Amino acid sequence: MTLQHTVSQGETLLRIARQYGFRTSNGLYLHPLNAEFRSLRPDPNQIYPGDVIAIPAKVEKFMPLKTDSKNSFMVRDEKEFFRLKLAYENGEQITGKRIVLNIAGQTIDTVIAEDGLIEVELTENETLTGQVDLYLNDEDTTPTKSFAIQVGHLDPIETLSGVQGRCNLLGFDCGKVDGINGSKTQTGVKAFQLAQQLQVDGIAGPITKRRLVDVYGA
Repeated sequence: MTLQHTVSQGETLLRIARQYGFRTSNGLYLHPLNAEFRSLRPDPNQIYPGDVIAIPAKVEKFMPLKTDSKNSFMVRDEKEFFRLKLAYENGEQITGKRIVLNIAGQTIDTVIAEDGLIEVELTENETLTGQVDLYLNDEDTTPTKSFAIQVGHLDPIETLSGVQGRCNLLGFDCGKVDGINGSKTQTGVKAFQLAQQLQVDGIAGPITKRRLVDVYGA
């Protein structure tokens, strides 16, 4: 009998796969049993609470071995990364500024490279929450800006919560990420539309969603 897993907020496909003994997310994502899920979520890094993933039975593999010789095996594995890109509100890159990132039991104290990208390999069993402290002035001894981070909490762009999350992260305040199209969400969407020279109506339609994905990068 095929098991089914219902996605909870904060889960990633790789961590779900590992929970059931698969070393890569493709073991679930590319399985024929998950064709419907795959068509619903074309980006396996963006799944949604309530999505149902089929967990196929694991198939035992038999490998013929040579006697009196060395037999080599390669085990495929998949790594998980946290990537953060930083820029000023007007789009200019933040370069050479100090950043302290605490995530998954690691502390990274470095300066921001020219592309504004910070990348950290995540350990397998750590909780995916953390803190970002940004020092924009050389003389600062306390952070200029601090952010709490939750990996696996950005919903697909098709959802209103996904729109809210991207707007908030880009500096256009939609308030609480709750999937409710209230006045604050509409104000945040309007601010994004105005900045992107789109029709300003506060409605996150297809054009606004595509631009959000382009600007945010996912």
